[in-house]
Amino acid sequence: MTERTVDRTLVLTSLQRAMLGEIFPALRAVTVEWSQRKVRFFAYVDGPLKEADAESLSCISAELAADFWPGVDIEYQVVRSDLPAKIDDTRARVFHRRE
Repeated sequence: MTERTVDRTLVLTSLQRAMLGEIFPALRAVTVEWSQRKVRFFAYVDGPLKEADAESLSCISAELAADFWPGVDIEYQVVRSDLPAKIDDTRARVFHRRE
């Protein structure tokens, strides 16, 4: 049996797939960090988070979790970053809207 690893390709493609159909207008960017036991993405939003947008982030998290195995935790953090503030994040960027 081969050991499964959480690698860059798996994380990025899984998160991009999970985001399909869930991008909302206030979402400015999504970045991600990971280890062998955790994948954590950061959703940068413009303005207060609406209930429907929070539901989209929850759906992204659930879809992302479906690509991983037990023992890999999926977490996300909402970061409010109103325009014209720059998003200064050195993590892997999965999404960034045109601004």
